[in-house]
Amino acid sequence: MGLVKSIRIAIVLLTTASAAHAQSLPGGFVYLRDVDPSIIQDIRYATSNNFVGRPLSGYGAGECVVTREVGMQLKAVQQELAARNLSLKMFDCYRPARASRDMIAWSQNGRETAAERRYNPKIRKTELFRLGYIASRSQHSTGAALDLTLVDLKADNSARYDPAKAYGDCTAPVEARAPEGSVDMGTGYDCTDAKGHTSAPSITPDQRAWRRRLVAAMAKQGFVNYSKEWWHFSLPGAGGAAYDFPIPPRRN
Repeated sequence: MGLVKSIRIAIVLLTTASAAHAQSLPGGFVYLRDVDPSIIQDIRYATSNNFVGRPLSGYGAGECVVTREVGMQLKAVQQELAARNLSLKMFDCYRPARASRDMIAWSQNGRETAAERRYNPKIRKTELFRLGYIASRSQHSTGAALDLTLVDLKADNSARYDPAKAYGDCTAPVEARAPEGSVDMGTGYDCTDAKGHTSAPSITPDQRAWRRRLVAAMAKQGFVNYSKEWWHFSLPGAGGAAYDFPIPPRRN
């Protein structure tokens, strides 16, 4: 009886732990790391390496959270890329609605710092919403929108962002921009400039080829690119209501 009782207790504890893990996110949402751990993540709004210069409200962990459908489609993209020694790299996934409100407050604070100008070299931040670079009600909050890039797994991706270094703005040559450990797409991530438009004519043939590669790989799984941001994709029909739950640390 002692052994049987111990087994029953172990089963109850395991079930409870699994339920607690599952309940850490609302139904239908998953950690991308649980779907495909090979996809590289650099969730920038959970760090100070972004246009606001600090973690945004609601980003309690640097984890990509998506709907299960989106996660499975990303896994299919990744499997195809792996055959070419490439990988997806996620910059942003689900975004709590409170983070969008945080962006609005930031845009109206009356300051324009040098670090912020790296991302907005020609546009004042008060204009970002009107011009369609930031949405007050973001698709990211439905779990169906993503910001991402490509990584060449054969390249040296060891360079890391140094907050003490004065980098060139997001439109500068790749050697002068803040390192992102990815292929050269012609601008940095979150670059609010015409050069960041997916079909911008001012980029090099190699940069254009990388953008086309990314768009094509995502399109095969139904993802649609936003023309003003080469990094932004969404999966039509996968999103619903906007959510505002904070992103909790993933339990191992």
